[in-house]
Amino acid sequence: MSYDLYNDPILGAALAYWRAKSGARAMPRRSDIEPTEIPRLLPNLQITEIVDGGKRIRYRLVGTAIVEAYANELTGKHYDEIFSGKRLRFIEAHYRTLCSEKRPILSRNRFFTDTHIDGRFCNRLMMPLSADGETVNQCLTAVTFEFPGLAYRWLGQWFRNDDQFDYDKSRIAIVE
Repeated sequence: MSYDLYNDPILGAALAYWRAKSGARAMPRRSDIEPTEIPRLLPNLQITEIVDGGKRIRYRLVGTAIVEAYANELTGKHYDEIFSGKRLRFIEAHYRTLCSEKRPILSRNRFFTDTHIDGRFCNRLMMPLSADGETVNQCLTAVTFEFPGLAYRWLGQWFRNDDQFDYDKSRIAIVE
């Protein structure tokens, strides 16, 4: 994946924060994370909870930049109430990877519309949280959106399902 995570002002800063909160542990607890400590990042953060033994994922906190991009308040909703089909399975696969690897993962997804505006990307850095130090039970995610050129017109349409998601151009990488 050719994306410079470490120089990204949002994702790189979020990773540094997560690592500082991890200390000597593999991953921090949710109680270690205080979003108000990083107010510049807060609009681009979300915290999700893995529920029902990993069968469902629920949004616990969703920053304003994410709400604006999706044009939908997501806090308190489950992913399967929002996404379906291939897109839901794709997201669930990311969470399975996060839970098994117990390390941050970077996801870069390309989106498109019927207006053929190219180059819209969503970058997600998913960082595991664990109450017991072993099992991932929540996730701190930093999200950025790229709107090159006229793509700003697409703001508020990230919410859609399979027809705008380019699975072939989407990438995931485990962050060392």
